[in-house]
Amino acid sequence: MVTLCRIISNISLFMNSNSFNWISAPFVENLTKELIKLCTQKGFLNNQFYNIDELNACWHKSAPQYMADAVPEIPHYPTVAIAWATFYGLAAGSLWDSCWETVKEKDDLYLYLRNARGFDCLDDYVIEDILKLLPENHTRAKELTSLIQDCAEIALNLIRKEGIEPQSIEAFHMYAKTTETMFKLGVSLSLFSLGYKYEKLNLDLN
Repeated sequence: MVTLCRIISNISLFMNSNSFNWISAPFVENLTKELIKLCTQKGFLNNQFYNIDELNACWHKSAPQYMADAVPEIPHYPTVAIAWATFYGLAAGSLWDSCWETVKEKDDLYLYLRNARGFDCLDDYVIEDILKLLPENHTRAKELTSLIQDCAEIALNLIRKEGIEPQSIEAFHMYAKTTETMFKLGVSLSLFSLGYKYEKLNLDLN
């Protein structure tokens, strides 16, 4: 617990360290592949993540605060600490589509969302107030929530298979990369549901 407290108190320093990138790169690749596979099978993605520079930057800005809120949840609610990053991504993707010119001026989009109801209720706030799936589309809301839970379980199982000592600095970096990937998953789920898709362009340079 001493190590965990030290990590939280120095969270920005640990977030900006590149010392453990060699550990996380293959892990992130495998995690991304497994998440895409499941979500595509369930009809929530089409074999790919969406890469939006503005939203990636949004995560990097918000990550220290998200981690400060989520890391203390890991001992008792590990899947919540992982899954809530996906709900943040869902909201970010939806707002990017609908009102980004207004929202992008927020100092920290995550804090803006979290402060509405608190960290514990971030999932409900996103489903009800941002995506507006309830009460009209209860089935879709239930399916989406269940999918994110399954994805969090996949991520947690992959972390455990790495065999890294719990509450160590290495474990923190693995968790940080996991939540970043889960945020990107949320963005991708949101944009896919809104009909965004990548298409090849044939450029005639003659």
